[in-house]
Amino acid sequence: MTSTPQTRVRDSRFLLIGAGGLGGPIAYALTAADAGELVLVDDDEVELSNLQRQIQFTTRQVGEPKVQALADELARRGFPRNRLSVHDQRFELDKAPALLPGCDVVIDASDNFATKFAVNDACVAAGIPFVVGGVLRYSAQVLSVLPGDTGCYRCLFEGPPADADADSCAEAGVLGPVVGLVAGYFAQHALALAAGNLEHAGALLVFDDIAANPEPRRVPFRRRESCAACAPVQISPPLTNQEETT
Repeated sequence: MTSTPQTRVRDSRFLLIGAGGLGGPIAYALTAADAGELVLVDDDEVELSNLQRQIQFTTRQVGEPKVQALADELARRGFPRNRLSVHDQRFELDKAPALLPGCDVVIDASDNFATKFAVNDACVAAGIPFVVGGVLRYSAQVLSVLPGDTGCYRCLFEGPPADADADSCAEAGVLGPVVGLVAGYFAQHALALAAGNLEHAGALLVFDDIAANPEPRRVPFRRRESCAACAPVQISPPLTNQEETT
């Protein structure tokens, strides 16, 4: 039988890293699209301050692990429990060999740079397509990467900034509706990768000020020859911790 985009989505395994402001709406979109399987990874708990932008949680879930609270919400909405799995842990390079096998698309919806670079390096090494980006205040970025064919996150940003230079959502602020809008782009890119539509890969979507203009800029770029992760691309284990201290 001929494979269709919908059957490819239905047969795909998505690894979603981050169950917060971006992760919740992304999970809603994936499960509504009949994703085959969803693996949730996050080591955080629901806090009262999360609720203004993390629409999947309520006050009754404050103090619960986010991955379990999100899984319960998705099951309540009808997504089958046997197609959900949760890992109450932080994604790190040494955990990647246990999490990545069998995954077709990885989505980084975390809120810290160390995790984003770990996801980048692990997925590039394993040859797994992934979506990475983030939101801060009214600005955002979304990037789809096809290892071996497109540039990666490190091609654009060589390494994470020093902690003192990187504001968190709690410190800098983020508007709830902005997170929801950007999460839609994340989900669109992830579903496109699973369906075999690669038109979004290899260009950075940049939202300069969503409050003023919700249309993103598309910024194509090439693989950087000196990239520590993908030049040359190595599509085989073992994974190595390539994190730089900057």
